[in-house]
Amino acid sequence: MKHTVDQTHIRSINQRVLLDKIYSRRHISRADLARELHASKAAVTVNIASLLSKGIIQEVGTGVSMSSGGRKPILLKFNNTYQYIVAIELNFEDPIFVLADLDGEILNKFTISIPEASSYSTRLKYVLNAVKSLISLSKLDSSKLAIIAISCPGIYDSVTRNFIASPNFANWNIGDLSQQLESHFNTSVLVVNDVNSAALGEFTYGAGKSAKNLIYISGGLGIGAGIILNGTIFGGTYNCAGEISYEITIENDLSSARKYSFNNLVDSTKISAFMAKVRNEAPKKTSDAFAALGKSLETSTFKDLIKVWQGGDSFLEQCIEDIAVIIGGTISNIVCLLNCDLVIFGGEYSVFNSQILPILNRIVKENAFMPVRVVPALLGENSGVYGLFSLSRNIIFDKLCNSDHSKS
Repeated sequence: MKHTVDQTHIRSINQRVLLDKIYSRRHISRADLARELHASKAAVTVNIASLLSKGIIQEVGTGVSMSSGGRKPILLKFNNTYQYIVAIELNFEDPIFVLADLDGEILNKFTISIPEASSYSTRLKYVLNAVKSLISLSKLDSSKLAIIAISCPGIYDSVTRNFIASPNFANWNIGDLSQQLESHFNTSVLVVNDVNSAALGEFTYGAGKSAKNLIYISGGLGIGAGIILNGTIFGGTYNCAGEISYEITIENDLSSARKYSFNNLVDSTKISAFMAKVRNEAPKKTSDAFAALGKSLETSTFKDLIKVWQGGDSFLEQCIEDIAVIIGGTISNIVCLLNCDLVIFGGEYSVFNSQILPILNRIVKENAFMPVRVVPALLGENSGVYGLFSLSRNIIFDKLCNSDHSKS
């Protein structure tokens, strides 16, 4: 059977390879591109001309001439302001809104507070107004907005727009939100699981830049894992890999386990469970420490708890150690299963890293078949945002390089 070669498709692939190389190198000549990519000068010339015409790359200055003489080569650079990205992190508390260029340089960023009891329609208005503010405050030409990327807890099917989330996130309708954003701003909308996005952010820009396979563990309001295998997010068959909050824990009550009565990992580790334990079991010394902040145990917040822990409260230290041991056991199991290079720990509990990380590393070292380091996330609350930048840029590059193919 005779097959024909789709030359337009091949050209799209070649342009993407060239664009990735120019993006990573910042300044490079056509001759260097041909040499490093083992491509013909003619192929490089044709495809560079196409990328230049689209505006995604630019000619800037000249390089150093060869020792044998001759003209200095014209250098090419990536045009980071070709288009822009809006990234939205819809966490459980105060959503984060960011405007960035294609290089991931943050041009504007703010958070908004949405009352917990707000209906979805109210939340939608907050989000639409926030995106409008991002664009107007930056005096951005709306036609240059390439994509709006959203990270949120849960599982999203981009085809059906079906969203599966925890009860804590029930007041959001992510499927409708994505449609509304597409309609209002005439642009593509990407929805990504928040932990997967954070994993990719750390892999691309943060603590995992030197790793090939890594696990990002987020602990705090919930617990989840983002899995990077061979440089790519692993979502699994139904795009829900890493939902470790549903991992069952038996602890010491085997009689309950025999009756198929298990606890979930999140029930033992989430902030709400931690706060409930403090309110129900805290000794007088701990209660007095909260009172010194002007708070009772019943009215205290997680931020108050952090302050009391920073004061060296032994009860809180023991609670955190218990949580760290449970998470450490889970990490050890994951390391045995996936044989990764690195584990990155982030989320709200990273504020306790000085106590938690030594425990996590000790448990992994003592129990994993092939131990690896557990390190802190470097990007903090921006891990997920930077993951959205990386995913968005890939989508923009693919769309741009395939534009000729779609016309044919």
